[in-house]
Amino acid sequence: MKQKLRFFKMMGTGSGNGFGIIPDFSTYTWIFTTDNATGLFESEVFREFKQKSGMIRIFQMYPHKTHGLWNGINPFSDFPPLSDPEEYPWISIVTRGSIRRSMWWKFWNYVPKVSSQISEKAILSMGMGELPLIEQATFSVWERTEDMYQWAYGNTYHVEVVKLTKSLGWYEEEMFTRFYCREVQL
Repeated sequence: MKQKLRFFKMMGTGSGNGFGIIPDFSTYTWIFTTDNATGLFESEVFREFKQKSGMIRIFQMYPHKTHGLWNGINPFSDFPPLSDPEEYPWISIVTRGSIRRSMWWKFWNYVPKVSSQISEKAILSMGMGELPLIEQATFSVWERTEDMYQWAYGNTYHVEVVKLTKSLGWYEEEMFTRFYCREVQL
């Protein structure tokens, strides 16, 4: 069966802990929706990436809650409820925002404060983006929902940024999606 990608983004990452303003040219991310991930992983393009990579981590995710848009669509909104969430032991979060050009300076002034406070309870947390400084996303994986909530709503800097996001209208477009998640080994 040939793979069909319904949505695909290849993004770069930031330096340091993944949220730096300077790109990390050694780490890239793919996020996509497909009916046949196995077909993609068996493709020539993926084999070539795998051959040239020092490490690849794959997280299979199934949308649980989502709102907002990514380039005018929500690629995670048309999924039926998952029949067996127990197969996915973790949760993951993807937040995505298109920063208003008039807000770049204010937005990036807050990033170091928030990113320096990333919870050690996160299995993985990183910044990624399609277009440096403008089209930004974050990805995090958590073993427990409670740990994610504790960081998201208990971290002073993060709570402040969430409030500013709404009051200042930082984003031209934004999306938030929570997934059921598991790591896949090839």
